[in-house]
Amino acid sequence: MIEIYAGNTLIQTIRKVMTANVRETLEGEFILSFTVLAKSALALKTKQLAKLNNQYFEIVQINKSLQSSLPICSVTCEHVSYILNDEIYKIDTFDFTGDPATGLNQLLMGTPFSAGMVEFTESCTMKINQEVTRRAALMQYIAIVGGEIEYDGYQINIRQHRGSLDYIPVMDTKNVTDVSVSHDSRENASSYHISFFKLQNLSVGDHVHIVFKPLGIDVKTRIISLEYNPFYRYDIRVEVGNYRPSISNTFYRIENSLNTVESSLNQVGNSVDGLQYQVDQLEVSYTVVKELSIDAGFINVTYEVEKGDTHQYHAQYSYTTDTNGRITSITLEDIFSELLLKEVSTLMVDTTRFEVTYVDGETASYNYTTDSSGRITAIEKVE
Repeated sequence: MIEIYAGNTLIQTIRKVMTANVRETLEGEFILSFTVLAKSALALKTKQLAKLNNQYFEIVQINKSLQSSLPICSVTCEHVSYILNDEIYKIDTFDFTGDPATGLNQLLMGTPFSAGMVEFTESCTMKINQEVTRRAALMQYIAIVGGEIEYDGYQINIRQHRGSLDYIPVMDTKNVTDVSVSHDSRENASSYHISFFKLQNLSVGDHVHIVFKPLGIDVKTRIISLEYNPFYRYDIRVEVGNYRPSISNTFYRIENSLNTVESSLNQVGNSVDGLQYQVDQLEVSYTVVKELSIDAGFINVTYEVEKGDTHQYHAQYSYTTDTNGRITSITLEDIFSELLLKEVSTLMVDTTRFEVTYVDGETASYNYTTDSSGRITAIEKVE
């Protein structure tokens, strides 16, 4: 039966359905859908909770139609963990290293969920530095740990292996009434639609031995997704194949990029091969990188040099990145060095421009632009 709740209040119990389907996968998908006569669905509304087999699903869609003169209501529900996709649960900062159970509780803090059984103890690390949904962060964390997600009400379990480790014989000619199979090389998976004469109890993650000689099927594999009617489990659709959790680098792409920038700039600072000639022409000695800033297409570096007294000059580099945002090359574009050649007498600065008067009486004008923090991002001499 399906219990319908508005908050914590039970408002309806559905004992009979026209159709029902549950789909569950090792990747965390968990969907319930069912149809009933419209008169049995008058109290149903979106955002209500449907409870089935101690799992909670949020009603996200209700469709009503007339089929063969019968008013029908079709209901689609997502597991309550999908609310972690809501705007209010998004996070943009997470930095944890330590016990996986502690990290899971920390990641779920501020949500209705908590850590349940975590079958891992080895220290793990996850960093996030850009806005992502909490559900995406949860799936990333489980992939980093190397486990498989399992729902238990409002608790999240991380299992080392869901389902049976021993291979369960799934089919034989006496127990199977209907079977179809399809293979998809793009997904590296096979799908089976099986109807049983006797009830077969299968779970997501089970190791199975599928044998059906009339179709030449004899394979040992694992169930990665399962669909069935929870009221009548004689018709089961399984997808089998190899499962490996995927770890995305988009959660810390910016950090990786900046780390690469720092590494690349250290290489620039430590190597004068591409810069030494220009510096020699200025007749100055290179000492240290004083300041640097990075924008969409350029790296701007302020070097501090010695020529009698200490002075500075500025270099601009262009850079290229790969699809993951990591810098692949840096090229010197220009050196702004005129201010080093003469001693400045006075400097007048306004919001977009500064005027320079040198000790020899010459003057020069420069336009400049700034970012949102007021830092100068570009300087251009006015001819």
